[in-house]
Amino acid sequence: MKFADLHIHTQASDGWLTPEMAVEEANRAGLAAISVVDHDSVNAMEAAIWAGKKYGVEVIPGVELSSEFEGRELHILGYFIDWHDKQLQDKLLTIQEARIDRAKRILEKLRGLNINISYNVIIVIAGGTVGRPHIAQVLLDRGYVRTVQEAFEKYLGIDRPAYVEKYPLSPAEAIRMIRRVGGISALAHPVFARTDEVLPELVDQGLHAIEAYHSRHDAAATRHFEQLAKKYDLLIV
Repeated sequence: MKFADLHIHTQASDGWLTPEMAVEEANRAGLAAISVVDHDSVNAMEAAIWAGKKYGVEVIPGVELSSEFEGRELHILGYFIDWHDKQLQDKLLTIQEARIDRAKRILEKLRGLNINISYNVIIVIAGGTVGRPHIAQVLLDRGYVRTVQEAFEKYLGIDRPAYVEKYPLSPAEAIRMIRRVGGISALAHPVFARTDEVLPELVDQGLHAIEAYHSRHDAAATRHFEQLAKKYDLLIV
């Protein structure tokens, strides 16, 4: 039996490890392959692929695109992408710049709530692509909340006082982006987005796979998404 983890983040987005450290950990865990799927970024790919050759771990080029559909956030994974593609890299750069602008606007809203956090502090925490989890971590570190989840429930989640909408990318656009560069698209951690009713539309838009196995899925959720995968003839990742 060979095992793979197809949902790895690095410091290029919201992971804590460098690309080489992530591959080294995969090797230590006995994994035959991993896919590095940083949020809206392929900046770790070259280093990860190099490390894969060093440690004997296959590294599948990937990306995780954040999209929104009918008020819910859907993350679309792309596997086996041509990450060198200039049009893809330009689009990801646009999305990353929008992320930076969004983070600054969130910090402005927090200042209006008498919570003063410097953007430079967020950059240090993030190390790569900036996101709400980094702001939530600073809120936790400074005692404004007791958990990261509370930071989202109190300040950063949809309809909360410091929420700012993200770059307007639809799931259909994300799937098209992945398909154009030769990739396979997969719906990430579906349990978080309550996607059962929208899954048929995603399949019609060209979705290839669904992430049935995830560290935050319990056994019942895994079985449920395995059954949906079979129903809609989707690959299971």
